Amino acid sequence: MERYKTLKMELPELNQRLGGGIPSNATVLLCFQTGAMFQKFTSWSFINQMENPHIIVVKYNEHPEQFIERSKIGTITLSRNSEARGEKLFTIIDCFTQEAEAKKNVDKGTIQQIAYPFDLDYLYSTMRNIREELGRKRWVVWIFSSLTDLSIGVLEEEIIRFSRRLFRLHKNYHDLAFYLLNMDAHSKRFLAVINQLMDIIINFKVEETESKLRNYLQVTKGVFLTDSTKLYYEVDEKGELIFF
Repeated sequence: MERYKTLKMELPELNQRLGGGIPSNATVLLCFQTGAMFQKFTSWSFINQMENPHIIVVKYNEHPEQFIERSKIGTITLSRNSEARGEKLFTIIDCFTQEAEAKKNVDKGTIQQIAYPFDLDYLYSTMRNIREELGRKRWVVWIFSSLTDLSIGVLEEEIIRFSRRLFRLHKNYHDLAFYLLNMDAHSKRFLAVINQLMDIIINFKVEETESKLRNYLQVTKGVFLTDSTKLYYEVDEKGELIFF
């Protein structure tokens, strides 16, 4: 199986700045001040460009059923071969509910509840075991939401050590991984270390002017970065992005 591919996002303007799209083996940091853009990353357009994909979502800030409904992850169509083999499309590692350890099967996926979501050794072991069970033939996309929510119960130094272990796991399997982070909630040293570890960094910010607030995205680090200028946008009534 091909281990590398450039995946097109639904935002042509972003693809252009990334040198064509998101590499399928990249670790990507999404820094937010607002949440408007994340919906574009959960439209899952790039999933259809991957053969036999599996999505692993680590959720600290939302009940898994709410995420399934909001993100429409269940609308992704599995290949006929995947359906025939009874393969799952996604696994949600539930760090939000904080109930007793449990595993629940849902349509096209599995919810794995974590009783101790701030025990990083245990969380890493769970994530590694899930990945190992999928095997090396599966294309895997990770979404970790979010490092900021994790920091509520864990020191930043521990998160850095945890992140280093996870990133080595991603690279070992050539996985694509998205990490969300509120940059205003962390120390400069923490941000500097995390930024160094990432392949791609995309900032979504709000700029205050005399007349109004302006949303923009900016790619500040990239594997094939071609343009780091601010890309301003507005959200229309339908929730679509208009760039200018």
